[in-house]
Amino acid sequence: MDKDYLLETFARLIGCDSPVGYYREMEPLMTSLVAELGHHAFRDRKHTVYVRVPGRDRSRTVCLGAHLDTIALAVCSVEEDGTLRGRHLGGVNFSSLEGASCRVICRDGTKIDAVVEFDHHSPHVWADAKKGRERDEENMRIHLLEDVACAADARALGVTPGAVVAFEPELEIHDNGFVLSRFVDDKACVASLLGLLKWFGDTGSTPSCDILLAFPFYEEVGWGGAYLPDDIEAYVALDIALMGPEYPGTEHDVAVIADDYHGPYDWDLTNAVVEAGRRAFGTAPELQNAKLYSTDAMGAFLTANDVAASAFGPLTRNTHGRELTHVDAMVKVQQLAASFVMHC
Repeated sequence: MDKDYLLETFARLIGCDSPVGYYREMEPLMTSLVAELGHHAFRDRKHTVYVRVPGRDRSRTVCLGAHLDTIALAVCSVEEDGTLRGRHLGGVNFSSLEGASCRVICRDGTKIDAVVEFDHHSPHVWADAKKGRERDEENMRIHLLEDVACAADARALGVTPGAVVAFEPELEIHDNGFVLSRFVDDKACVASLLGLLKWFGDTGSTPSCDILLAFPFYEEVGWGGAYLPDDIEAYVALDIALMGPEYPGTEHDVAVIADDYHGPYDWDLTNAVVEAGRRAFGTAPELQNAKLYSTDAMGAFLTANDVAASAFGPLTRNTHGRELTHVDAMVKVQQLAASFVMHC
C-alpha cells in the first residue's frame, strides 16, 4: 500500500472545500483523481460520485462508500451589525470552532474570508466570556474579514441566507505519520478508497464481484446513502471509528461498527468484514457499538434500499473538531477493503 499516495491524496481532498451540499469544487477534483488512476467517474442527480470496478462475477455488485461532505454552517440571517448567524449542517461542535478561520461561500460563488466568534468574544469586556454562556447556534457568529459595519455592507458583498460556511481544515501531517486536521471524517477514507482503486491497477487484481465506489455529499445530514442504484446488494461505509473509554485502540487501528444509534448492522455482512480484517491483519479488528454515530450504509438501509449494511474505519480522536488519526490507520482501512472485495 502506497502511504505517500494516501497522504498526498488526502491533502488534495482536504484542500478542497466541500461543506454539506456544496459540490461545485469537489466534484471536478474527484473526476480528475479518478481519471489519473485510469478510471471513469460518473454521478447521479444528487451528485454522488461513482466509480465501477468490474469483478470476476459480473452478476453481483457490492458498494463501498466514503462521504465527501464536511460539517458546516448554513447562513440563516445577516445581523444588524453585519455579522452572520449560522445553522449547523451536521453535528457541529461549536466549542471546537471558536476562533476558527472560515470562508463564506455565497450563492454567486464569491468567497469571503471570515472567523467564527463567540458573541461575547472578549473576557476583557464580558464577564461571562469564559464560562456561564453556551457555545451554540444562539451565541456564535460569523465575523467577516471585511470592512462591514451593518447588514447592508454584508449584503453588498453578496452574503445572503443560504450561503454556506466552510471551515479552514488546519491540516498538519507529521513526519511520524500522525495526521491532525478537520475533516479526517471522512476524507481519510475517501483517500483510502482511491488508494484501493490505485491498488487494483498496480497489482492487476480483480475483485470477486463488481465493486461500485460511492462518494456522497450529504452524509453529515443523514441522507448521503438514501439513493442507491438497483443492482447494489450490500453497502459498506468507510467512515471514522471512535476512541474513548468504551472504544479500545489507538490512532493506528481500524474498527468495525457492529451497531450505531439506529440499531445493528447486518449480521452476516459485518461478520464478513471482520473476517476480511482477520485475513488482512492476522487478528480480528475491534467491534464497536457506536451509540452516538451513524453512517451512509445505515442511511441506505433505513431509506428502503434493498441492501445489507456494514461499516468500518480508522480510529479517530476529537471527532468533529480538529481530528487526529495516523497514516497507519488509513493504510489498514485500504488493506481491509482490499481483503473484503477480493472475497465478498
